[in-house]
Amino acid sequence: MRCYLAKVLHFLRSWTMSVENYLTPKSLKRAGSPAPEEQPLPKILVAEVEKVKVKKRMCALLMMYSGWGYFGMQRSPTHPTIEGELTKALISCGYLIDSSPEEYRKVWFQRASKTDKSVSAIGQVCSMLVSHYTGQHFFQSHRFTFSYVSNSNPFLAFPKLPENEEIKTKMNAVLPDHIRILVPPVFRTAVWAAHHRVYDYFFPTFTLAPHDLSGGDQAHWNYRVSAERLTQANEVLKRFRGTHNFYNFTSGRDATDKSCYRYIISIKCLPPALFGDHEYAVIRVIGQSFMLHQIRKMLGLMFAIVRGIATEEVFDLVFRPERVDVPKAPGLGLMLNQVVYTRYNERYGQDGIHAPIDWSKYEDDMALFRMKYVYEHIDKTEFEERSYPFTFSSCSDMMTYDMLDWLESLNMHSYYFRPPGSPVNLPPNPGESTEACVMNHPEQPKFTVPATDSETTALST
Repeated sequence: MRCYLAKVLHFLRSWTMSVENYLTPKSLKRAGSPAPEEQPLPKILVAEVEKVKVKKRMCALLMMYSGWGYFGMQRSPTHPTIEGELTKALISCGYLIDSSPEEYRKVWFQRASKTDKSVSAIGQVCSMLVSHYTGQHFFQSHRFTFSYVSNSNPFLAFPKLPENEEIKTKMNAVLPDHIRILVPPVFRTAVWAAHHRVYDYFFPTFTLAPHDLSGGDQAHWNYRVSAERLTQANEVLKRFRGTHNFYNFTSGRDATDKSCYRYIISIKCLPPALFGDHEYAVIRVIGQSFMLHQIRKMLGLMFAIVRGIATEEVFDLVFRPERVDVPKAPGLGLMLNQVVYTRYNERYGQDGIHAPIDWSKYEDDMALFRMKYVYEHIDKTEFEERSYPFTFSSCSDMMTYDMLDWLESLNMHSYYFRPPGSPVNLPPNPGESTEACVMNHPEQPKFTVPATDSETTALST
């Protein structure tokens, strides 16, 4: 490729010399033109050559963002999203022409994972083809520009690939402070190369307290979780490990849809720590991919069991193809911690062309961002604002960002079968066993529940 470009450059320079020889003082004098010393030099000469393939390279954007106030990651024409902010920055910096879907297809834009409304990310990954032009002309599709300022200084404005630090600096200068990007070296693709995703859920530990804890809000904030409670929570979380049918932990999918089967590698509640005067803990979930609301419903069911509102017998029902009423935890504390590229690093990390995706290089930046824009905001919202923005007719559709208010709604769920097409729960008949209830309602798998959010694709939470 370099040899080919060198030949093209040599040809164009030779052509320039022939043009200069044609415009010699001799020819100008025969035409009655002014003397050579009086002839002004042309300021610019442009020759555009059509249908020349522009050189591009795949670039990874490691993103950190606070999802508060955004309707998820994916672009939306009517709501503010993270990709909407990213699109504005890409256009402003000259890495994207416009926000049309066709333009995104041209640059092969991909995201490694989607996040739901108000969900943050510390290790999101997007990939796209990057190129831009030097000189006076930016982004002239399928063409390059040949120009010169004087007869003695011709040059060809070939596309110049921007450096990683240049992309990082320019993008962060126009992005909001709560959205930051890091740019590693040459990359291949963001989605299919991902091995697994790591999500964290940051929550106040009074969520694990008994449901009959008295003393009001202050008693909840003064609560300190015991080792026994943490052990109980981890025992419940172990029930989610492995491959299961998570049909009851998502929406917008049919009970017989094979994509409802997901593999959970690990899920564990980490030791608590004080954040100011309040105690918080983190639940870390590792899996290959996740569906819409999956993690939030998994944790909502765990909180209900640990608080004594539901029993572990519900696990005999939730992995069945019948719809069961399961609560959904608030999305405020959920964040995408990182996307792991184990197999990608093994295959391409040492080939001399691509570079491995190593999150350890950015641990300090990620820790500062997590503390300033995620943890502090969660604590402020939980303790000070007590926001309760949306309440719908169905308790299953109730959306809260305040943990104390959400805990009160756990008693509104039955943790049992729900009749098709209705948010009202199906109570068991007196003396009827679980097996008998399933046999008496065989039509359950035929029905689906419509999605409550605009995002209904996989790799969402």
